[in-house]
Amino acid sequence: MAMTRKFFGTDEIRGPTNSEPMTAETALRVGQAAGAHFARGDHRHRVVIGKDTRLSGYMMESALVAGFASVGMDVVLLGPMPTPAVAMLTRSMRADLGVMISASHNPFSDNGIKLFGPDGYKLSDEAEAAIERRLETGVKLAPARSIGRARRIDDARGRYIHHVKSTFPEHMRLDGLKIAVDCANGAAYHVAPEALWELGADVIPLGRAPDGLNINHECGSTHPRLLQETVVAGGPTSGLRSTAMPTG
Repeated sequence: MAMTRKFFGTDEIRGPTNSEPMTAETALRVGQAAGAHFARGDHRHRVVIGKDTRLSGYMMESALVAGFASVGMDVVLLGPMPTPAVAMLTRSMRADLGVMISASHNPFSDNGIKLFGPDGYKLSDEAEAAIERRLETGVKLAPARSIGRARRIDDARGRYIHHVKSTFPEHMRLDGLKIAVDCANGAAYHVAPEALWELGADVIPLGRAPDGLNINHECGSTHPRLLQETVVAGGPTSGLRSTAMPTG
Protein backbone atom coordinates (compact mmCIF):
# COMPACT_ATOMS: atom_id res chain seq x y z
CA MET A 1 0.00 0.00 0.00
CA ALA A 2 1.39 3.43 -0.96
CA MET A 3 2.29 5.74 1.89
CA THR A 4 0.11 8.82 2.20
CA ARG A 5 2.38 11.85 2.49
CA LYS A 6 1.38 15.16 4.00
CA PHE A 7 4.71 16.94 3.69
CA PHE A 8 7.04 14.97 1.40
CA GLY A 9 6.39 14.79 -2.30
CA THR A 10 8.15 12.37 -4.62
CA ASP A 11 11.56 13.74 -3.78
CA GLU A 12 11.26 16.57 -1.27
CA ILE A 13 9.04 19.09 0.48
CA ARG A 14 8.24 21.84 -2.02
CA GLY A 15 5.78 24.65 -2.66
CA PRO A 16 5.22 28.43 -2.78
CA THR A 17 7.06 30.18 0.03
CA ASN A 18 5.11 31.59 2.97
CA SER A 19 2.37 29.05 2.20
CA GLU A 20 2.25 25.64 3.86
CA PRO A 21 4.34 23.58 3.86
CA MET A 22 7.04 26.10 2.85
CA THR A 23 6.82 28.42 5.85
CA ALA A 24 9.54 29.26 8.34
CA GLU A 25 7.51 27.60 11.09
CA THR A 26 7.27 24.31 9.21
CA ALA A 27 10.95 24.48 8.21
CA LEU A 28 11.86 24.81 11.89
CA ARG A 29 9.74 21.75 12.68
CA VAL A 30 11.33 19.81 9.80
CA GLY A 31 14.75 20.60 11.26
CA GLN A 32 13.64 19.39 14.66
CA ALA A 33 12.00 16.22 13.33
CA ALA A 34 14.83 15.27 10.95
CA GLY A 35 17.46 16.12 13.55
CA ALA A 36 15.75 13.98 16.18
CA HIS A 37 15.39 11.09 13.72
CA PHE A 38 19.10 11.10 12.83
CA ALA A 39 20.39 11.62 16.39
CA ARG A 40 21.86 8.19 16.91
CA GLY A 41 24.80 7.40 19.16
CA ASP A 42 26.80 9.51 21.60
CA HIS A 43 28.84 11.58 19.11
CA ARG A 44 28.19 15.24 18.31
CA HIS A 45 25.68 15.13 15.50
CA ARG A 46 26.12 17.25 12.38
CA VAL A 47 23.96 18.43 9.49
CA VAL A 48 25.21 20.07 6.29
CA ILE A 49 22.93 22.70 4.69
CA GLY A 50 23.24 24.17 1.19
CA LYS A 51 20.87 26.36 -0.78
CA ASP A 52 20.33 27.99 -4.13
CA THR A 53 19.99 31.72 -4.77
CA ARG A 54 16.28 32.27 -4.06
CA LEU A 55 15.45 35.19 -1.80
CA SER A 56 13.49 32.88 0.51
CA GLY A 57 16.60 30.77 1.06
CA TYR A 58 17.74 33.10 3.83
CA MET A 59 14.48 32.59 5.71
CA MET A 60 14.34 28.83 5.23
CA GLU A 61 18.01 28.39 6.11
CA SER A 62 17.65 30.34 9.37
CA ALA A 63 14.54 28.39 10.34
CA LEU A 64 16.20 25.04 9.65
CA VAL A 65 19.28 26.06 11.65
CA ALA A 66 17.07 26.91 14.62
CA GLY A 67 15.25 23.60 14.33
CA PHE A 68 18.38 21.46 14.11
CA ALA A 69 20.19 23.35 16.87
CA SER A 70 17.20 23.07 19.20
CA VAL A 71 17.46 19.26 19.17
CA GLY A 72 21.23 19.31 19.70
CA MET A 73 22.56 19.01 16.15
CA ASP A 74 25.52 21.11 14.97
CA VAL A 75 25.01 22.83 11.62
CA VAL A 76 27.50 23.43 8.80
CA LEU A 77 26.35 26.09 6.31
CA LEU A 78 27.64 25.89 2.73
CA GLY A 79 25.84 28.88 1.19
CA PRO A 80 24.80 28.68 -2.48
CA MET A 81 25.97 25.29 -3.79
CA PRO A 82 24.60 22.76 -6.30
CA THR A 83 22.60 19.85 -4.93
CA PRO A 84 25.31 17.23 -5.75
CA ALA A 85 27.76 19.31 -3.68
CA VAL A 86 25.56 18.94 -0.61
CA ALA A 87 25.39 15.18 -1.13
CA MET A 88 29.17 14.96 -1.58
CA LEU A 89 30.00 17.15 1.42
CA THR A 90 27.52 15.29 3.62
CA ARG A 91 29.59 12.17 3.04
CA SER A 92 33.03 13.75 3.17
CA MET A 93 32.29 15.69 6.37
CA ARG A 94 30.91 12.55 8.06
CA ALA A 95 27.62 14.35 8.65
CA ASP A 96 24.53 12.57 9.90
CA LEU A 97 22.25 14.42 7.50
CA GLY A 98 22.35 16.78 4.51
CA VAL A 99 19.81 19.39 3.43
CA MET A 100 19.41 21.26 0.15
CA ILE A 101 17.10 24.29 0.08
CA SER A 102 15.98 24.57 -3.54
CA ALA A 103 13.01 24.23 -5.87
CA SER A 104 15.16 23.27 -8.86
CA HIS A 105 13.74 24.70 -12.12
CA ASN A 106 10.69 26.30 -10.44
CA PRO A 107 10.32 30.10 -10.29
CA PHE A 108 11.92 32.09 -7.47
CA SER A 109 8.65 32.26 -5.52
CA ASP A 110 8.81 28.52 -4.80
CA ASN A 111 11.26 26.73 -2.59
CA GLY A 112 11.88 23.23 -1.31
CA ILE A 113 13.69 21.15 1.29
CA LYS A 114 15.52 18.02 0.12
CA LEU A 115 17.02 15.70 2.75
CA PHE A 116 19.98 13.34 2.33
CA GLY A 117 21.08 10.54 4.62
CA PRO A 118 24.68 10.19 5.84
CA ASP A 119 25.49 8.24 2.66
CA GLY A 120 24.61 11.28 0.52
CA TYR A 121 21.54 9.62 -1.01
CA LYS A 122 17.90 10.67 -0.73
CA LEU A 123 15.99 9.32 2.23
CA SER A 124 14.13 6.05 2.10
CA ASP A 125 10.34 6.04 2.24
CA GLU A 126 10.63 4.61 5.76
CA ALA A 127 12.82 7.49 6.95
CA GLU A 128 10.48 10.06 5.41
CA ALA A 129 7.51 8.38 7.09
CA ALA A 130 9.29 8.45 10.45
CA ILE A 131 10.09 12.15 10.05
CA GLU A 132 6.48 12.88 9.11
CA ARG A 133 5.32 11.13 12.29
CA ARG A 134 7.67 13.31 14.33
CA LEU A 135 6.31 16.40 12.58
CA GLU A 136 2.86 15.42 13.79
CA THR A 137 3.77 14.44 17.35
CA GLY A 138 6.63 16.85 18.13
CA VAL A 139 10.09 16.09 19.50
CA LYS A 140 12.01 16.40 22.75
CA LEU A 141 14.22 19.50 22.77
CA ALA A 142 17.85 19.39 23.89
CA PRO A 143 18.86 20.67 27.33
CA ALA A 144 20.47 24.12 27.30
CA ARG A 145 24.06 22.83 27.43
CA SER A 146 23.45 20.48 24.48
CA ILE A 147 21.98 22.98 21.99
CA GLY A 148 23.76 22.79 18.66
CA ARG A 149 26.21 25.28 17.17
CA ALA A 150 26.27 26.65 13.62
CA ARG A 151 29.24 27.61 11.47
CA ARG A 152 29.73 28.57 7.85
CA ILE A 153 32.63 27.01 5.95
CA ASP A 154 34.36 29.23 3.42
CA ASP A 155 36.08 26.58 1.31
CA ALA A 156 33.01 24.55 0.33
CA ARG A 157 33.22 25.83 -3.25
CA GLY A 158 36.84 24.77 -3.60
CA ARG A 159 36.16 21.34 -2.13
CA TYR A 160 33.41 20.67 -4.65
CA ILE A 161 35.39 21.99 -7.62
CA HIS A 162 38.25 19.69 -6.64
CA HIS A 163 35.82 16.76 -6.48
CA VAL A 164 34.30 17.57 -9.89
CA LYS A 165 37.74 17.86 -11.48
CA SER A 166 38.74 14.51 -9.97
CA THR A 167 36.04 12.84 -12.11
CA PHE A 168 37.74 14.15 -15.27
CA PRO A 169 40.64 12.06 -16.69
CA GLU A 170 43.92 13.53 -15.40
CA HIS A 171 45.61 13.39 -18.80
CA MET A 172 42.88 15.46 -20.45
CA ARG A 173 42.35 19.22 -20.58
CA LEU A 174 39.80 21.51 -22.20
CA ASP A 175 42.32 23.80 -23.84
CA GLY A 176 41.11 25.21 -27.13
CA LEU A 177 37.45 24.81 -26.28
CA LYS A 178 35.20 27.83 -25.91
CA ILE A 179 32.24 26.79 -23.73
CA ALA A 180 29.12 28.76 -22.90
CA VAL A 181 27.62 27.64 -19.58
CA ASP A 182 24.15 28.72 -18.49
CA CYS A 183 24.08 28.95 -14.69
CA ALA A 184 20.41 30.04 -14.58
CA ASN A 185 21.29 32.59 -11.87
CA GLY A 186 21.21 29.58 -9.58
CA ALA A 187 23.28 27.55 -7.16
CA ALA A 188 26.08 26.67 -9.61
CA TYR A 189 26.75 30.24 -10.72
CA HIS A 190 30.24 30.13 -9.16
CA VAL A 191 31.36 26.52 -9.36
CA ALA A 192 30.31 25.62 -12.92
CA PRO A 193 32.33 28.33 -14.75
CA GLU A 194 35.28 28.00 -12.36
CA ALA A 195 35.55 24.22 -12.71
CA LEU A 196 35.53 24.46 -16.51
CA TRP A 197 38.07 27.31 -16.44
CA GLU A 198 40.41 25.35 -14.18
CA LEU A 199 40.26 22.50 -16.70
CA GLY A 200 41.52 24.90 -19.39
CA ALA A 201 38.36 26.00 -21.21
CA ASP A 202 37.62 29.51 -22.40
CA VAL A 203 34.34 30.01 -20.54
CA ILE A 204 31.45 32.30 -21.45
CA PRO A 205 29.22 32.35 -18.34
CA LEU A 206 25.52 33.13 -18.72
CA GLY A 207 22.97 33.65 -15.97
CA ARG A 208 25.62 34.47 -13.42
CA ALA A 209 24.11 37.52 -11.69
CA PRO A 210 21.61 36.21 -9.11
CA ASP A 211 19.61 38.80 -7.21
CA GLY A 212 17.28 36.48 -5.30
CA LEU A 213 14.44 36.98 -7.78
CA ASN A 214 15.86 36.01 -11.18
CA ILE A 215 16.68 32.32 -10.79
CA ASN A 216 15.56 30.49 -13.98
CA HIS A 217 14.22 33.76 -15.41
CA GLU A 218 14.55 33.49 -19.20
CA CYS A 219 17.47 31.11 -18.73
CA GLY A 220 18.23 27.63 -17.45
CA SER A 221 16.73 24.26 -18.37
CA THR A 222 13.22 25.60 -19.02
CA HIS A 223 14.40 28.52 -21.18
CA PRO A 224 17.30 27.23 -23.33
CA ARG A 225 17.01 29.97 -25.96
CA LEU A 226 19.71 32.19 -24.42
CA LEU A 227 22.23 29.36 -24.49
CA GLN A 228 21.20 28.27 -27.98
CA GLU A 229 21.55 31.78 -29.39
CA THR A 230 24.96 32.22 -27.78
CA VAL A 231 26.26 29.01 -29.36
CA VAL A 232 24.66 29.59 -32.77
CA ALA A 233 26.12 33.10 -32.88
CA GLY A 234 29.43 31.41 -33.61
CA GLY A 235 31.45 32.06 -30.49
CA PRO A 236 31.43 28.95 -28.28
CA THR A 237 32.08 25.49 -29.67
CA SER A 238 29.62 24.03 -27.18
CA GLY A 239 27.04 25.03 -24.61
CA LEU A 240 26.24 23.55 -21.23
CA ARG A 241 23.57 24.05 -18.63
CA SER A 242 25.09 24.05 -15.18
CA THR A 243 23.02 20.99 -14.27
CA ALA A 244 25.04 19.04 -16.85
CA MET A 245 28.23 19.27 -14.77
CA PRO A 246 29.76 15.93 -13.77
CA THR A 247 29.06 15.10 -10.16
CA GLY A 248 30.97 11.88 -9.70
